[in-house]
Amino acid sequence: MSTSITVRRYLDKQDVQYSIIHCPVDAQGRWQGDIGDISPFRVARAMILKDISGMVMAVLPITHRLKPDALNRQLHRKLVPAEERDYRSVFADCSSGILPALGEAYNFETVIDDSLLDQDFVYVASGNAGELVRITGQDFQLLHSNAWYGNTFSQISEQRPKQRAVQQDAEQKTETRQAEKETDVEEVDIAPVTSMRQRIERITQLPAMPTLAQKIIQLNANPYAHAEDLAKLVEKDPSLSAQIVRYAQSPLYAYQGKVASVRQAISRVLGYDMVMNISLGVAAARPFKVPPEGPLGLNAFWRDATYSAALTQALCNVVPRELRPRPGTAYLAGLLHNFGFLLLGHLFPKEFAVLQRAISKEPEAPVVELEKRLIGSTHMEMGAWLMEAWNMPKEIIVVQEEHHNPAYDGLHANYVQVVALADRLLKGLDMGDAESDELPASLLDSIGLNTEQVAKVLERTVESREELDTMARQLVA
Repeated sequence: MSTSITVRRYLDKQDVQYSIIHCPVDAQGRWQGDIGDISPFRVARAMILKDISGMVMAVLPITHRLKPDALNRQLHRKLVPAEERDYRSVFADCSSGILPALGEAYNFETVIDDSLLDQDFVYVASGNAGELVRITGQDFQLLHSNAWYGNTFSQISEQRPKQRAVQQDAEQKTETRQAEKETDVEEVDIAPVTSMRQRIERITQLPAMPTLAQKIIQLNANPYAHAEDLAKLVEKDPSLSAQIVRYAQSPLYAYQGKVASVRQAISRVLGYDMVMNISLGVAAARPFKVPPEGPLGLNAFWRDATYSAALTQALCNVVPRELRPRPGTAYLAGLLHNFGFLLLGHLFPKEFAVLQRAISKEPEAPVVELEKRLIGSTHMEMGAWLMEAWNMPKEIIVVQEEHHNPAYDGLHANYVQVVALADRLLKGLDMGDAESDELPASLLDSIGLNTEQVAKVLERTVESREELDTMARQLVA
């Protein structure tokens, strides 16, 4: 039997370039014999699981084994391994026991070990014994734009291929560390910035918007949608549900009762729009692979984003009505306004690492100046670029572009101004990337606030520090 016709048609329809690699694999796609120069961390295998809600394809490297309990916690399911008779007809065009790890090609709900997203190339079973299909890591991610991702439902198994992969990985990390030692910030300063601009311009496909975010936007566009629809959608994601409930219970809202569900969070405390925008911001950021540490790492990003969103929303509540942005949209703008850092780290990890080191060495230097000097593009430009590609609201795009410009007075200026004000307040708490913690009188006047009002809002926000810190940690996890 040749390569699965389903696989071929799916890859051709998606206009994905691929090649066929002949190799010794067993029915599960596991290597038998010498793996040559290919790291087994790049070889994906599929497992089919089921429960009363249907079947799910779990995709993980051949070096890993599945942790069903962790997977069930993530998906809020009760999945068990399916028997071959449950799914054999679906893979009728494949050799017996061969399961191509392309869930969407076979209409499976799919969950993927996100370590596969870090690879330059990914190899999946072709449907024919002894063959693998090689595709780029970027194409693999695009082919699974509707999949769930996670890093807790599998772990490295003690198999022989692992040892070689670990050795290769260690060698690669050693080479990277050596290169970093040899590359000083001053040397990067004279690197041709135009080459970075050209690399950015050559990118024709940005990361796809995650499925959950797409569904939230679709729901938001539905004039007949109601709170129950939103609650059902959010509750499919246990982690997001927990974050919504915890946020509703924070002192920011001073709600005296108990909030035990997303439905209660919507109806009693946060409201439909706020839960919609919190959920959209959280879902949109999940696919981006950025290291947790450093001044721009995920830990700092989500801490700053969480505080900025909460402070932006709180400021909206005291802005005069005629100047007031919509609090839900303002919250989303605050949460996402530095999203360009995630895109930079995801697409250009080496340049992102250089920028992180530069910020650590020159903490007083404006981040935007360092970006222009080292990279030739700013996180504002990259964030706006992505938000436009995702057809996000115009208010969000404008905030991406202008949040470092407190004097901005164009379209949706009130959103820009309230986010810029929040950034400057957070700078006084040693957070964020604002140039200064000074509050220009012109900025306060433009949104009808004074320093006393602003100080009270900041004080109330800081009182919720424990809840905000917890929420930020959950977003990183």
